Amino acid sequence: MSGKKLLLAGLLFNMYWSIAVLGQQAYVWVLVLLVVVCWWKFPKGIKAALSIALVGVVMDLTLSVVDILAFDSIIIPSWLIMLWLGFGTFVWFMRSTIVSYPVMLIGILGGIGGSMSYFAGYRLEAVQWPLGVGITLSVLFVIWLMFSLVIALMMKRNEPHYS
Repeated sequence: MSGKKLLLAGLLFNMYWSIAVLGQQAYVWVLVLLVVVCWWKFPKGIKAALSIALVGVVMDLTLSVVDILAFDSIIIPSWLIMLWLGFGTFVWFMRSTIVSYPVMLIGILGGIGGSMSYFAGYRLEAVQWPLGVGITLSVLFVIWLMFSLVIALMMKRNEPHYS
């Protein structure tokens, strides 16, 4: 992926993230529209996006059940499910970049980036952290490190299938 495409993909995902976290329920329809248009244009990404999103939703649901994360809704909110679908699609777009780096580097960057994304959501009051910042950040870093390692390993092993 060229530098310009990489920058564009990152900017677009950050806009998507912002719509999800800042708009929450009010803009779920925008998130759905964006994912549907993206999948219509790039249908090969659907399988990977759904797989990543499913794991992410289960991960957040588990974190919610064990009171590491708390949302205003009883279960995880629809905007967060859409955020996971967008993230899964973004990862599919980034697959050639992801497989070009060492798995451990992807894991560490994913651990930092994932936990910082949740921290930003916490600061924007999209999620509460009942256990406090220190414990929650530590748990999120470890979970995102492992999650990122699994994604990177799966992509490296199945690179032709993700194309």
